[in-house]
Amino acid sequence: MRASLFFGLFSLLLLSGCANYQLGTGGKVSFRTLYVAPVINESNLPQAVAIITTQLRESFLHDPRIILVNTPEEADATLTVRLLKYGRTGKTGRRDDTGLARNFDVTLEAEASLRDNRDNLFLFENRKAAASRETFGDSGQLQAEFNNVPLLAEILAKNIRSATLDTW
Repeated sequence: MRASLFFGLFSLLLLSGCANYQLGTGGKVSFRTLYVAPVINESNLPQAVAIITTQLRESFLHDPRIILVNTPEEADATLTVRLLKYGRTGKTGRRDDTGLARNFDVTLEAEASLRDNRDNLFLFENRKAAASRETFGDSGQLQAEFNNVPLLAEILAKNIRSATLDTW
């Protein structure tokens, strides 16, 4: 009798702790529809606009808090992103020639602005975002960096989505 009472109370306490649990960030946004403008490329990373714009839209598509729309007129808010800087830093040298790098840290820096279209006010403006990845140049530096761009774009898109939708 005592064991069943203890087990019942323990189960009640355990289950009540899970009653208010929610999946996701729980952050509420002040807009329901979002237009993601094509990325503006001011960096030295060629042909990045299509890849990064696609990754941005893809990252927002998987978040149930908002609906993506195709024009700014349909949207409650507009997100604009400017790519500012693409750079690489040599990380380790090659065994056969220490003057040449074997792998690099590549970084892509951007600024994002979110404007509420209903009252034409910025929710945030020129917020910095960055993505960084390590790349190995064993099979050629140019090819390694080219293959790394979609991965950098995915990281950058997740960082911008978080800055846009999570509580700030």
